[in-house]
Amino acid sequence: MSNGSSANAAPKTIKQSIGLIGAGRMGTGIGISLLRQQSELHIKVNKNRLGADRLTGAGAREHASIAELAQHVSVVVLSLPSSREVETVCLDHDGLFVHMRRGSLIIDCTTSYPASTITLAKTAQRRGLSFIDAPVTRSPEQAELGLLNAMVGSDATLFPVAERILAAFCETIMHVGDVGQGHKLKLVYNSMTMGIAAVAAEVCQFADSLQIDLVTLRSLISRGSTNSGIFQAFAAFLLGEKPDALAISIANAAKDIECAVRLARESAVSVPVLDAAAQELKLSVVAGKGGLTLPHLARS
Repeated sequence: MSNGSSANAAPKTIKQSIGLIGAGRMGTGIGISLLRQQSELHIKVNKNRLGADRLTGAGAREHASIAELAQHVSVVVLSLPSSREVETVCLDHDGLFVHMRRGSLIIDCTTSYPASTITLAKTAQRRGLSFIDAPVTRSPEQAELGLLNAMVGSDATLFPVAERILAAFCETIMHVGDVGQGHKLKLVYNSMTMGIAAVAAEVCQFADSLQIDLVTLRSLISRGSTNSGIFQAFAAFLLGEKPDALAISIANAAKDIECAVRLARESAVSVPVLDAAAQELKLSVVAGKGGLTLPHLARS
């Protein structure tokens, strides 16, 4: 694993025409940062107008189809919910693999499944395209400030090209190996995040049932190695200090940790604790809590 550059140092993004597919909260933040670097940004019409309207208002050009967008760009950044949407965007008759010019680059910032990523990269190569993974961590707000962290899976030749694009919205860019390795690392990272979240939620409920004051518990935990950003976000949410803390949905969290457990199974790795956390999150989704944010798990 080798570290790439910080966005606060060279290289900066090249001023060029870039496509962005996925104007959700994270994608919108990415797009705002690309526009701030004076990239000519092209986006596809989005059902949820909030992000798309912000981007077009800031200067992005909106297209009615992926095929139309593809005619204007040589680089496309994807920020989508899962591999399923990435596959559709790439492989459909109206998709990127059909309509992008040979030599173009697709950078997948989605939390995608590694096997799908590797297959897409091989298909892209046969069509004269490059497809690499660069999943990101941190929040949509930090995306807008150019402060995300990216884990890039690509060959050594493509990494500097991708790095210059990613520098617009990332402060840390790591080259972690060949295509697929970025998504593997992201699933491992997310599995730890969601596993800690499941434990932190249960502990908050446990403390409440014993009438232990959360402020006191937080003071104690803050002084020791048990402390974590996840617990602090839960405490801030429960105490009403930060209602928007850790704004990932329970449904997305359940999806991410299930992908990680699936990857572990396919790799013949036993992860019983992560599996238990995945089951807890799945039960919350089944109970109708999928649309709530992760800190709601901590409510008794």
